[in-house]
Amino acid sequence: MTDLTLMTAARNPATVLPSLTLLSHRVRVLPLNPSALPQMPEYTILFMDARENLAACKSICRLIHTTGLSIPIILVVTDGGFTVINSEWGVSELILPSASPAEVE
Repeated sequence: MTDLTLMTAARNPATVLPSLTLLSHRVRVLPLNPSALPQMPEYTILFMDARENLAACKSICRLIHTTGLSIPIILVVTDGGFTVINSEWGVSELILPSASPAEVE
């Protein structure tokens, strides 16, 4: 079982990446806010909900890298988000909210 963290502003975190609820990993949900970073475990995979607020996600990604945290970051984006995300964000992967459980795994 892998420790996952989902940062989101969604009221219902299960709507961000529904396939994640079908997998057996432990998922911690944190608000999409830089102040939540100290609550993140040291060894985790971060799923960041970038479906609606790309600017906030970019800022958080930059902050993560400037603080020296070395964690994989997976952005959950809509099709339109693909055009603005580049190597400056420092993310490991992009995934659509409609990804199947196999794709998420």
